[in-house]
Amino acid sequence: MKLFYSSEINTKNEDFILDNSEHTHIHKVLRKKADDKIHITNGKGYLFECIIKTIDSKSTNLKILKSIRKSNMDYDLHIGIAPTKKMSRFEWFVEKAIEIGVTSITPMICSYSERKSLNYSRLEKISISAMKQSLQTYLPEIKPIVEFKDYIKSNNSDYKYIAHCKKSNTEHLSGIIVKKNSSNIIIGPEGGFTNKEISFAIDSDYKVVSLGNNRLRTETAGVVCCQMFLDSNK
Repeated sequence: MKLFYSSEINTKNEDFILDNSEHTHIHKVLRKKADDKIHITNGKGYLFECIIKTIDSKSTNLKILKSIRKSNMDYDLHIGIAPTKKMSRFEWFVEKAIEIGVTSITPMICSYSERKSLNYSRLEKISISAMKQSLQTYLPEIKPIVEFKDYIKSNNSDYKYIAHCKKSNTEHLSGIIVKKNSSNIIIGPEGGFTNKEISFAIDSDYKVVSLGNNRLRTETAGVVCCQMFLDSNK
């Protein structure tokens, strides 16, 4: 199945018109014709099965045959992560995290952060592409970049974790994940978290966890966390 995306399609529609880049792909690349079926998600959990009524150079006119409410994950995973110096590495993280499974991603500015701005338009395109690639129907939210302390103060997940590289007797994340709950994990920049940041997180009920013996890049650590939560919730 090939999945398309439109934020405007909803369960109240009987007919729907695609006239954006998805239409261009359907018309010029895939060469779809009248009576062909396609599947569209609105990124809000719905999968729409549609049939093409008419198609021309300007638009694809669809009739919605049925809509299905789908659940990608039976848990919530929120990741707070410091953007990497190289934007391509952070984009790679966003793509892979969404393909594996994540509810939201919040870029954080930490003491050792080397990047404090992001191209959200490009991140949105990457997010949509990753959602379609992995045949998911929820589009994870890439939230506005925030200061570390503001993120910690605003988080209300049931379970909260901080992963860092400093030597300490910590439990491995994979062994303490609680299934089917709302969890939040924070990952620092290339230079790591400062002692003050770690203490602040601990005082805010974050549990220090290990991701293993290997020292991981920021973006790799984020992907590893996503996979651990996926595996633990199977």
